[in-house]
Amino acid sequence: MGALAQRLKPVLMPALLALLLALLPGRAWLPGDWRLVEGLTAFTPQWLALALALGVRALWRGQRLRALVFVLLATPDLVSALRPEAGHPDAGTLAAPGTDFTLYAANLGEDPAALGVALETLQATAPDVIWLSEVPATRPAALEEAFDVMAAAYPYGMAWAPAPGRELRFLSRFPLRAREEFNPERARGRPGMRLVLDVQGQLLTVYALHTHPPTQAWSLKARNEALSWVGARVAASDGPVLVLGDLNTSAFSPFFRGWIRDSGLRCPSPWTCATGTWPAPWRPLVTPIDHVLAKGALQVESLKRGPATGSDHYPLQAELTLKAPQP
Repeated sequence: MGALAQRLKPVLMPALLALLLALLPGRAWLPGDWRLVEGLTAFTPQWLALALALGVRALWRGQRLRALVFVLLATPDLVSALRPEAGHPDAGTLAAPGTDFTLYAANLGEDPAALGVALETLQATAPDVIWLSEVPATRPAALEEAFDVMAAAYPYGMAWAPAPGRELRFLSRFPLRAREEFNPERARGRPGMRLVLDVQGQLLTVYALHTHPPTQAWSLKARNEALSWVGARVAASDGPVLVLGDLNTSAFSPFFRGWIRDSGLRCPSPWTCATGTWPAPWRPLVTPIDHVLAKGALQVESLKRGPATGSDHYPLQAELTLKAPQP
């Protein structure tokens, strides 16, 4: 083993430099429809931390040129994190008064205990809009009663059972005016939902999602099909739009960055418009695959991780403002 390590040592550092070059400054040019790219770029924060750690290590050893190389590899992401772009809000809407509201979105992992923790948070925070995916279909009687009590405070909403053992729940204090469901042809069971809410007389289009994870070729295609369905409709929309849920794509993914650009949703920097949510049990590895995104007169004022539920996803809590149209 020692002899093998010695033979590999001359190629290990060049190989690591090439990998970091591709995953950090070269990330935007990687193919967005490859599973390997999805998996590796999802952990961009960890690759950045590795580059900085290796830079510090090289500097400590007096290897200044090598340290400079690692710092240069990290520079684009550092600049993006510290000086995010302004984005592209629609002109004339951001100075107008509007309606403030809050939302809570969580993937509960079909775990009754996670649902119980989520209900405690919902009772304490009383958000205006709730999106829950992988809600356990089988629940103890006491938990079912608590769920019904919570849901009774929301006069509008929908429930779906797209697959055995789990449900989707959308709850709103705002009237629900229309709905549309989309199921990828390649893999049904995780529908994309288009919902139209009446927010104080102003219509808001909401896309609530829980897409397939890109772990296999078929599921990657199904996820991309669902997101393409949403992206095309968001791009064609002139009104305010909200997209939320477990999109199963990291904010650092080349696919996600292209999807954001084409749809017109606002996410100028993955370092500032998203927060790590998965895998919750491994906090140092969390990456942002759950999202709250806006377009048009809708603004995401704040976005944060909610208290852990015990699911493998952290929930998201957001404050939003729907700006009133100018006369």
